[in-house]
Amino acid sequence: MNDFQYMGGVDIDSIENKAKMRFATAYAKDIVIALDKSGIPFSAKYGDSEMMLTYDGSYREQVDEIIRKAQTGKYEVLLRELKVNQAPDSYLKLLPEVAEILHTTIGTLRARPSEIQVAFCKTYADFWLCDTYTIQRELDRIATLNIEALQAMQKSVQAEKSPETQQKQKLEQLARDTARVGFSRETQQKLTEMLQKKKHSEQEKTAQIEEIERKK
Repeated sequence: MNDFQYMGGVDIDSIENKAKMRFATAYAKDIVIALDKSGIPFSAKYGDSEMMLTYDGSYREQVDEIIRKAQTGKYEVLLRELKVNQAPDSYLKLLPEVAEILHTTIGTLRARPSEIQVAFCKTYADFWLCDTYTIQRELDRIATLNIEALQAMQKSVQAEKSPETQQKQKLEQLARDTARVGFSRETQQKLTEMLQKKKHSEQEKTAQIEEIERKK
């Protein structure tokens, strides 16, 4: 009897050169996330203590590396240590490991702006469970950034989290959900009215601002 309550990955029929394995693990979710981040074609069934994995055998070395790293349980330890000290500088203790992956020296990395150093270490932490090639690829992306490009990227992420953007995303998602589940015509009408009222309110606010500017 198995405890495969979860599934992940792609349609198993789309996987070429199929290789299969079944093994005991308490880190199935971590493995699934790492396989996905690494771009490895796979299909998995898993539970709290066991996993059945089908993947493209061309990626055997990468898959073996991911499973081996996950099974050590070191990733959970890393996350706990980073959580205890949430200051951005706490990531800098990972700089020696980043230097090793990039085949460079710690001094070379420390010569970069502090924001870039932190970005290196955060990226390394985010992709720690992935195979070495994937980690190198993501770190190389950071290496090509200068401080202005990094700040622009951070501002873009912050803008996506702004209240206005979140509200717009909620309305768009509501519209998609309405269409998908086939709500009644009455419900769809209410949604349309809500969107129209919001648009009208924004137009009135713009008109008021323009009127105030004219009177100055």
